[in-house]
Amino acid sequence: MKAIVLAGGHATRLWPITKNRAKPLLPLGERPIIDYIIDDMDDVDEIIISTNEKFAGDFEDYTDEYNRDNVRVVVEEQDSEEEKPGTIGAIINLLDKEGLEDDLLVIGGDNYYSFDISDFIDFAQDKSSPANVVYDVKDKDMATSFGIVDTEGDEITGFEEKPDMPPSTLASTACYFFPEEEVSLFHDYEDHFRETDIPAEQYLDEPGRLIEWAHEQTPMYAFSFDGDWFDIGTPQGYISAMDAVVDADVVNGKAENSEIGDNVFIMEGAKVKDSTVRNSIIFPNAEIIDSEIRNSIIDRDTDIEDTELNDAIIGEHTSL
Repeated sequence: MKAIVLAGGHATRLWPITKNRAKPLLPLGERPIIDYIIDDMDDVDEIIISTNEKFAGDFEDYTDEYNRDNVRVVVEEQDSEEEKPGTIGAIINLLDKEGLEDDLLVIGGDNYYSFDISDFIDFAQDKSSPANVVYDVKDKDMATSFGIVDTEGDEITGFEEKPDMPPSTLASTACYFFPEEEVSLFHDYEDHFRETDIPAEQYLDEPGRLIEWAHEQTPMYAFSFDGDWFDIGTPQGYISAMDAVVDADVVNGKAENSEIGDNVFIMEGAKVKDSTVRNSIIFPNAEIIDSEIRNSIIDRDTDIEDTELNDAIIGEHTSL
């Protein structure tokens, strides 16, 4: 069995902290985001990290540092978000380049799940059909922000992207399984939409459209779980995932005469003095003095003094 970990995006919604680092390599607790995913793949023979040329060396360094002997890094042929082949396009290119014909697990490298991936693999292999991990957001209003699947039992019967009137509260997540005999669905999907008026940059970058199409070609199943799921694509998503992982407010740096509120992670080497910090992440070697920081991410080697920040992302080597 093979796995593809998708890590080729440029994470523009988290810029500037992802301008010079790949989002899956952002720290989550004491480890990179991607390590939680790969650490849970005991049943996978080979793991391929699909990334762009800019960050390929960083992922190579990760595999060396964490002794991931069954992990390979493969470079997508693009350098910018504009040149990106899209999520589906990247998978198709990788299937062709590597000649992958095994049972296939596909997962986004910037997601955090609290379930055991081996349970999902067992579920999908028992079905001998494609499957998608879904998460019950339990709220119809919240469901309008996600791709939503409809089911009969555990079989997927429909999919709608960010519907105004959701048929369910089951959000499709970026984790999929395709048995060996169904891996060809990716090429069949591309062939089908190539004959339509839909631009390639749309159908090759919309996993939800694949689900919408694929469940009408072959039975496809939904694996639902209890616990946590975070798509770490926004600042609050990152902060919430950090809170879930560390399960407590953590100060590894130095806080002096400061009020440290809930959901705060201050990394080693950071200094906070005479300040208030709430619901925020402070990266190494940042220095915050006489300031109030809320709902924000402060990157490494940053100096902030006498400043109020709310819902901010401050890039590395910044002085305010």
